[in-house]
Amino acid sequence: MSGKLIVVLLDGVGADLFALYRHRLPHLHGLAQGGTLVQRLGADANANSMPARAGMLTGVDATRHGIYANNLWNGQHFSPATAVDVRVPTLARLARSQGKTVASVGFGLVSADDCDWYLSPWWEDGCQRAKALDTPGIHPLAGSTESLTRVAANDHRLLQQAWQLLEQQHPDLLLLELNSPDYCQHVLGDDRELVAWSLELVDAQLGCLLTRLHESGLASQYNLAIVSDHGHALVETTLVIEHIIPGVNAHCDGGLLFVAYQGAAELDDIDTRLSAHGVTRLDSLPYLPTTHTDRLAVFVAPKNTSFEPASKHADSASTAKPKYISTHGMGPDHAEDERIAIFAGPGIPVQQISRADSLAVTPTLARLLGITYQPAENPHVDAVL
Repeated sequence: MSGKLIVVLLDGVGADLFALYRHRLPHLHGLAQGGTLVQRLGADANANSMPARAGMLTGVDATRHGIYANNLWNGQHFSPATAVDVRVPTLARLARSQGKTVASVGFGLVSADDCDWYLSPWWEDGCQRAKALDTPGIHPLAGSTESLTRVAANDHRLLQQAWQLLEQQHPDLLLLELNSPDYCQHVLGDDRELVAWSLELVDAQLGCLLTRLHESGLASQYNLAIVSDHGHALVETTLVIEHIIPGVNAHCDGGLLFVAYQGAAELDDIDTRLSAHGVTRLDSLPYLPTTHTDRLAVFVAPKNTSFEPASKHADSASTAKPKYISTHGMGPDHAEDERIAIFAGPGIPVQQISRADSLAVTPTLARLLGITYQPAENPHVDAVL
């Protein structure tokens, strides 16, 4: 195996979605056919964006890496998870500490300190931060349908930046994410042709990268890992949380709800109010670090239902038509949260693996990169290659 690796995260490409439209995705299909395809990569306990990225980067679950939701409780409010919140070393840090050069182009939860070249995620805080790179012009989001075009344009610009790095600097590890499929499903998920288009778009973008790798002679130097963070599920109803448990600090994470509470009496009252809407309280141990189990509770919405904040809705009703008509983080063992992984390149075997644990990604990436990975928990999950 080459020891150089390109990791591309395809945001929101579920296992079922890929199987449905694979025949329309010639480049992804070709990589899967000529390499190793994990048909169903298990979902993280909270199958949302930040927990999934943290799991992929660290190889441990949220009880260890600390990124249990997209937003984290800081004692006063829930704020967006960032790289400084990750409690264990990431793949980028391990690679750099072992003499590898690292580039991260818009990949969530990677620290600039762990990279030779770095560009922050365009969606992270509205302010692009760069290290040893020029900041590309990135489009801010506007209305929902217009924003889909802006997300696609941002993906294209990040891909161009990634190619320039590969061509000029030849990093040992390059991390990149493409977000169009996720955003398209959030706002237009019931239009299956538009969803298929978003997949065809990222497939074509990857095709441009593959062509450039082959024409430049770099293809023989790099392995590729194409991994998704989660799938998607259509929702019919959303629960507007401030109208059900007013005055309570809570974070809506798709089909999951994280609630900060003080004392058993308050938690019982919250549980009673939510259960009236079919919401179930979950055992928090698989979801939260032990430092948080006595201050946060985790709830899951009923089938075809999500949680959304009141800021997305004009009236004071407890239920509403969802702003995001498709979402993720749907709760324990939800098949639509499962995703895919494809590994291709020099020396990678041609095989299909029907199912793999979510934490198998990190040791696999470490093996492809040729670095030592010491799992932070035992027993650990082995690489799939």
